[in-house]
Amino acid sequence: MDTRHTPEKDIGAGLHILIRPNRSLSPRGMAQLFAWMAAVVLTIGVGFALMGAWLVLPFAGLEMAVVATALYWLFRHADDHELIVIDGDSVTVIRHRGGREWRDNFQRYWVKATLERHRTWHPSRLVLGSHGRFVVIGADISEEERRALAARLNEALRSAV
Repeated sequence: MDTRHTPEKDIGAGLHILIRPNRSLSPRGMAQLFAWMAAVVLTIGVGFALMGAWLVLPFAGLEMAVVATALYWLFRHADDHELIVIDGDSVTVIRHRGGREWRDNFQRYWVKATLERHRTWHPSRLVLGSHGRFVVIGADISEEERRALAARLNEALRSAV
């Protein structure tokens, strides 16, 4: 299956499903992109400043500050992922976002994976949980991948590991 979440693996102690969003730009690539953009923008800005349009330089600096902020946000979220561990009678969901981590534990017998579809243009939500406590998972993957993940989770939850 060629999807953005890695195929599930049986790693000795149960079933592990790792869900990662597509990250086509590595941290090193982000730094290189910023360096090249800064060089081009500042070269153009200095050229215009030498011709008398000195106000181009502050706006070039502002543009690079906005790009730097966006790249910093992407860098902080480069390692975001969700790990679902189905082991024996327990289901653990570990969500890692922006350097913070949340863990939710459920009893396997009661856990249900539900794909909530909306009638409008909004994407569906995949929720996992029981007894009124639910966790949204797979928000960073495509609709088709979310549907496949929901089917695989329901199959894994009902079968013996």
